[in-house]
Amino acid sequence: MKLLLRHWWQRWRMPELRLLFIALIVSVTVVTTVGFFASRVENAMQQQARQLLGGDVVLVSSRPITPDYLQQAQALGLETAHTTSFPTMVSFGEQLQLSQLKAVSGGYPLRGELRVAPAPDVPEITVTGQLPGRGELWAEARLFAALGAKPGAQVQVGRSSFTLTQVLTHEPERGNNLFQLAPVVLMNAEDLPATQLLSPASRASFSQLFAGDARKIQQWQTTLKPLLKPTERIRTVKEDLASVQQTLQRSTRFLGLAAVLSVVLAGAAVVLTATSLMRRQLSAVAVLKAMGMTRQQVLWDHAVSLLLTALLAAAVGVLLGLLLQWGLGLWLAQSLGKVLPAPGAMPALNGLLTAVILLLGFALPPLLRLVNTSPMQILQGALQQPSQALWVAVVSVLLAVLGLLWLQARDIALAGMVLLGLVAGVALFWVLAVWLLTAAQRLGKRAGWGWMPALGRSRRAILLVVVFATGLFALLLLTTVRTDLLERWQETLPADAPDHFLINIQPAEVAPLQQFLAAESVNAALYPMIRGRLVAVNGKPVAPQALEDQRAQRLLEREFNLSSSADFPASNVLLQGQWFDAGVSGFSIEKGIGETLRFGMGDTLTFDIAGQQVTQPITSVREVRWDSMQPNFFVIAAPGSVDKMPQTHITSIHLGEKKPLVTALIRQFPSVTVIDVGAVLAQIRGLIEQVSMAVQGIFVFTLLSGVVVLVAALQSQQAERRREIAILKSLGARRGLLQRRIWGEFLLLGGLAGILAGALAMSVGIAVGYFLFDLPVHLSVWPVLVGGVSGSVLVGVAGYWNLRGLLDVLPLGLLKA
Repeated sequence: MKLLLRHWWQRWRMPELRLLFIALIVSVTVVTTVGFFASRVENAMQQQARQLLGGDVVLVSSRPITPDYLQQAQALGLETAHTTSFPTMVSFGEQLQLSQLKAVSGGYPLRGELRVAPAPDVPEITVTGQLPGRGELWAEARLFAALGAKPGAQVQVGRSSFTLTQVLTHEPERGNNLFQLAPVVLMNAEDLPATQLLSPASRASFSQLFAGDARKIQQWQTTLKPLLKPTERIRTVKEDLASVQQTLQRSTRFLGLAAVLSVVLAGAAVVLTATSLMRRQLSAVAVLKAMGMTRQQVLWDHAVSLLLTALLAAAVGVLLGLLLQWGLGLWLAQSLGKVLPAPGAMPALNGLLTAVILLLGFALPPLLRLVNTSPMQILQGALQQPSQALWVAVVSVLLAVLGLLWLQARDIALAGMVLLGLVAGVALFWVLAVWLLTAAQRLGKRAGWGWMPALGRSRRAILLVVVFATGLFALLLLTTVRTDLLERWQETLPADAPDHFLINIQPAEVAPLQQFLAAESVNAALYPMIRGRLVAVNGKPVAPQALEDQRAQRLLEREFNLSSSADFPASNVLLQGQWFDAGVSGFSIEKGIGETLRFGMGDTLTFDIAGQQVTQPITSVREVRWDSMQPNFFVIAAPGSVDKMPQTHITSIHLGEKKPLVTALIRQFPSVTVIDVGAVLAQIRGLIEQVSMAVQGIFVFTLLSGVVVLVAALQSQQAERRREIAILKSLGARRGLLQRRIWGEFLLLGGLAGILAGALAMSVGIAVGYFLFDLPVHLSVWPVLVGGVSGSVLVGVAGYWNLRGLLDVLPLGLLKA
């Protein structure tokens, strides 16, 4: 063992081994930093999203929840709280107002916060660990306006009298029911029995909230699901908050894509440095074999050196990854007030495995090729023929890449697809590089450029173009997706996104309301809203009990909100069929509702609307952006087909600083219900801020991987460059000629690589954006232009910087190095 360590220390003095060590450190650092940071950001995003539920998991029932659930959850060490919610009347003097009473227990909310204001239109404050006291109520501003009451007023709820003490401006669960018609009134759960409102006939919703360690929450969900009664269901972020989950899925996919591309770049850097290291070991291996060392001894000697290097690099990389993500988290806490939760330990293990897989997968083929060659062949410079070891190299590299991709994606099918794409991309780059360099060779002959013909015959030049193109492709692809993703999120919630919904607008109030809003310079588009129950599909009555999906059952058991419009909704995308022509009847459905309830193009739907049945065919299918904060509908009827049906209207408006206008609107239009979604909007914006920050932070780390690939590619061929420059100097080449030669070669190689990378990134980016991130197809040639210019500049500058020190060294000194 001492001999092996001594050999490792001797090899450590070689610049190639140190470069390999640095490449592994940066590779592990990037992978672990991405892993740690992604873990923290994903945990933060999940926490932010769970605030919209009030807990990690919520059990909802239309009947009182059995205490057995509570006891089992407490046995696991979970935090719990419960709420009871139902509609009831609140009276103030002669005024009556239908309200949604919500009685909450101590500890509520388990996630998120409550915000109140001392009076309407007064700045809000956050209350931590506080609930309405006994005999107190907190109510939304809508209740104060409807009753004409002020804070401190005495109101009657059931058989009890209460004092309105605070204006409720935000509660965690508000995002789950934006269209709550009645204003919410928050009550202490201990006051509920005295009201004598709750009875078996009450239309109450009972919720039990749970929060705690993620592992225990998952265990609790697994335990709970088989025990659920027909009246009970579990609500989670994934199942209930579709728009929020869509944002989380897109961000998680981007983080995964960035991690995969980082691994690919890391592998490219390691294979280049490992190959260069094996070349430097030719003479040493020849001497060891001549002295009697067997093939197995030489292999073990070098394998231990490489493994020790990998373990040291992994340890340093993991430590640097921890420090980097800690520093970034600290910066976020200080500058943005965003405190990220602690990461898990899995990224550290992934970093260690990444170092080992990189080294064994990419360094093993050249090592086997080296030890399988006789001393005489080594001394003569005739290594084992590539054809004899080609299959070993190919299988080793492919298995290593597959393992690294699986380590990041945790999906063997996805890893296999990415691997096939990488192989196809590298093969395409190789073929195009040969063709372009051959064309450049012919051009050089005609122009009289002496250095240009050599590029067309140089495998080194082809390899550099392929390596540079692969690295630039990864960066340009990530840049393209990142830009489109951030623009999509910004478009989703612009600064003037609607923050209030107006519903229950009667037909006679449409024109006066439009005039009222126009006078205040508030834009509003009103949509009819018709309540109807789906009773038949293709003439067959629907049977909710026949469906296994609980969400499908709930949809069929309640009424739909239908609408009618001649104009196609701006926040929708038409997937199938055509929008309504004049005089044509039909329904346009949302894609998801069709998949859930199993109907689509050509099927006929029958709705019962106020006792009248309306049957029409499905003529189009839409994709709806539910996160647009615009009125959206599962089903839209053709214009004029349901005009005679009972209906109200709905609209969404942006008030911003004009929020006090709500009071005047309610007084002038008392039947109109105003729903303030500003607090929900702020929560979603906060979530998108965290997601955007994560996207840009991970992008920076991937850029670092690209720099490592560039340096490794240049360093791997420095020995060959030394001999080349020494020969040219011996033949009389001056410094100026060598400078022009170096600049010209690397500018050309970088430009060709950038153009190839940009063209492939443009096409792949469209497919990735459409299929993985639901982004609209957008054709842009800027990746090709940016790739060509940036590739030429980056590679040109880096190439000259890498070789500048050789220009002033004498030929003999270059050959001795």
